[in-house]
Amino acid sequence: MKYCVIGLGIFGRHLCSHLASLGAEVLAVDPREENVAAVKDIVDASVELDFTDPVPFAQFPIREMDAVVIAIGDNFEASMMLTLRMQELGAKKIICRVLSPMHERLLKLLKVDRLVVPEEFAARGLAHSMMISGVVDGYDLGGGHVIIEAKVPSGLAGKTLEQVALIFRKYSILLVTVKRKISHPLLSRVLPMDEVELDDDDRATLGVPKLDVEFKSDDVLVLFGAEKNLPKFLDAVAALEPDAPPSKE
Repeated sequence: MKYCVIGLGIFGRHLCSHLASLGAEVLAVDPREENVAAVKDIVDASVELDFTDPVPFAQFPIREMDAVVIAIGDNFEASMMLTLRMQELGAKKIICRVLSPMHERLLKLLKVDRLVVPEEFAARGLAHSMMISGVVDGYDLGGGHVIIEAKVPSGLAGKTLEQVALIFRKYSILLVTVKRKISHPLLSRVLPMDEVELDDDDRATLGVPKLDVEFKSDDVLVLFGAEKNLPKFLDAVAALEPDAPPSKE
């Protein structure tokens, strides 16, 4: 059996050790010299390689591997990028370490074969929802960056993404997607929709947002950005006038 393990933190190193002890051929990859050195004597090949550039992975026999394990534990973007790259290179099976519930959702959309959750993110999400006004949930991605789910601030309702793009750019905030209420034909005959409590299963995810998407007052926004910038951004858009797009300052 042949495996490629990408990411040699504590989880990745232990995985390499166990696979090797069971007789597997292991290719181990990490950008840090000390992590590569830690496994070089127990795996068949260990390579120091930058995660942020997925192009060089084409030199590895990915198609020959029984599985590729993306064991990165601190870089959401690198994990997603490498997942897509492994699919492009024809990996038979992809196993991903889950960094957060949002990461798990995205990986499921990519139809990754197996997801591994070595730690619990509920407490971090609760902290973000308690500390930032309007936040429904939050996922700590490490490095000072988070993904949050937030109710649409009043200043955004009725505006399009194109109208407020400058303020997103000012605070370096990325709109990942929008979660929108879906109608319930039977309930709506009995109660107005604003009196019906809906959970996540009663919302539709709009996919990658387009510039002409218009925010509704009961939408939930999925936002990515620096933890220090998100409260400032939410305060800024909440203060917008109903029909006035943000200034270019």
